[in-house]
Amino acid sequence: MNKFDKIGIGLIIIGFLIPFFVFMGGIIGVPLFVIGAITLSFGTLKLKQKLIWILTPLILYYPISKAYYEIAFYFADIQKVDLILPADFKGTAIIIDNSDFGQTFEKVNRREQIIFDENGIAFYPTELELQSSRFRVFTKKKNGELKRILLSSKSSDKTSLLAYGESSFEKTIESENKHIPYDFVRIGENFTEQSNSEKRCELIELIKKGELKTVYNNVYN
Repeated sequence: MNKFDKIGIGLIIIGFLIPFFVFMGGIIGVPLFVIGAITLSFGTLKLKQKLIWILTPLILYYPISKAYYEIAFYFADIQKVDLILPADFKGTAIIIDNSDFGQTFEKVNRREQIIFDENGIAFYPTELELQSSRFRVFTKKKNGELKRILLSSKSSDKTSLLAYGESSFEKTIESENKHIPYDFVRIGENFTEQSNSEKRCELIELIKKGELKTVYNNVYN
């Protein structure tokens, strides 16, 4: 093994490892890998050994990178939640966060289990940014079995997740338009959201009267 072999193998190893530890590391790692492979070609190793050093990282990169990112995500400090709705739920489920009466949700495999009541309403005790979290949606059957609901913008399946995001309840009080922010997931076929449905009006009134304590109560003071 001469210096070309050593330098080439070193550059191949560095080029292979950099993408795992540096953001956008592929921009640096790929050129280093290519340079290493070219340098190795001038070495004294047998052709079979050179091919092993070059091809093995290429073959192992995808499975190792997938496993690496799965493990990194599992231990990452990011909100990971499962939204669990009643069986056959259809409509818009809402989560009002920063509620000092918010429910306490258990964690399963480091994922918080946010369970909705039959009206599709959940109160979260702290800040929840659904759009920047890693969340999954399930419906829970009577036997306790969970059915995963997948994101689909075009589907005839009545249990497709059509949308998610942030919105707010709006209410005119003393000629001023007040609002209560909330996150939502929308499940079912295309339909027009009934923003003035009974459950939402009742909820707004309870918060307005202070019977439901949230950090948003001050908008009604």
